[in-house]
Amino acid sequence: MSQARPFFKQLPGDRIYWMGVLIVLCFVSVFLFRSQSAASYPTYLLAILMLFTAKQWADVFQTQFVRWIAALTLWLCASALWSDPFVWQDALSVWIRGVLVFLFVVAVAECQLRGQMQRWMSKAVALVGAAVMAVALVNFLVTDPADGRLNGMGQLDTHIIAALVFGVVLIFALRLVLGEKGMMWRWCAPAAVVLAVICIALSDSRTAWVSVALGVVTYILAAKTNDARQLLLAITAIGVIGGGLLLVLVVNDATREVILPRGDSFRLAIWSEILQRYFDAPFVGLGITTSDDVVVGSVTLEHAHNLYLSLLHQGGAVALVLYLVTIGYAFRAAIVHFVHEDAKVAIALLVLASSAFALDGHELIDKVGEAWFLVWLPIGICLGLNWAHSIQPEIEEV
Repeated sequence: MSQARPFFKQLPGDRIYWMGVLIVLCFVSVFLFRSQSAASYPTYLLAILMLFTAKQWADVFQTQFVRWIAALTLWLCASALWSDPFVWQDALSVWIRGVLVFLFVVAVAECQLRGQMQRWMSKAVALVGAAVMAVALVNFLVTDPADGRLNGMGQLDTHIIAALVFGVVLIFALRLVLGEKGMMWRWCAPAAVVLAVICIALSDSRTAWVSVALGVVTYILAAKTNDARQLLLAITAIGVIGGGLLLVLVVNDATREVILPRGDSFRLAIWSEILQRYFDAPFVGLGITTSDDVVVGSVTLEHAHNLYLSLLHQGGAVALVLYLVTIGYAFRAAIVHFVHEDAKVAIALLVLASSAFALDGHELIDKVGEAWFLVWLPIGICLGLNWAHSIQPEIEEV
């Protein structure tokens, strides 16, 4: 295992240094490039670096957590073999993406283990995210889109995806607001927070409003306490009260149109159709490359708009169980190491993603995109926390 070292002793040639650079480039590429293929070049470089240095991180497989991550990615990739129609090029593409995802998670974990996450990941994501949000806001004001909804730049060209990723940026910016004392960050971090709030509000996405609010509240509560039990009780209370209030507003005829101005956006029709298909292969699913498009009237709607249903469609009950166990391990690792600042960020991101994916999302095994921000990044952070504890507890946190 790589040993933790103080930042000032790291040189530009240090392996962890370049891993951190490539991880940041992976995220920056999502902001800047509309094409997923163009955005994926840093992920290939990161994968090559990880494969050539496999001996230095192979001991991660001694942790139970990473085995569940590997099982999840392997199962979803394997489902390409029984997809209909089976196209070997598509199956090969899925397997390559699965390798990229897994190596990315391990790379994030090792950077977290060595302290790279704490040093400048938050700053990089917040700064780049703030710049992109500023451009998106100007573009929104200048173009005045017909639907009146702010979209992002690069891959974030839909309002929901943009708002969710901006939510991730918001949480990192809040971390800087609460933890950084430098003069630069006293101005930049609050500016990033304000930009994120404005852009998320202008996205007009109810999914993002609710899920980002939950993630932000979770982070603020986590940052103010070192007692994980207090946080869990607070999150549970907020979830129950907030969920009950939302249900009342949706059921009430006077407030329903305000809360859901576009109705259910065909969600119920989509979910009903996906569930009907699921029962054709309840345990193993229909395969990850099998189309999950749904036709409602004359409108073709892409994917299930619910990650949990998408997992059932792609890999059946096995895929959903593997995902839930993986997320459970991530939450557990974050709670066990709750006093660590990275753990608090990871919990907030997992809460944001878990709530958002009830109404959106459809692919875990994909080229670099929103799932890498929302799912694989916090899982990687939690794996790093678990790795340090399971393999070498005496490593000092940097």
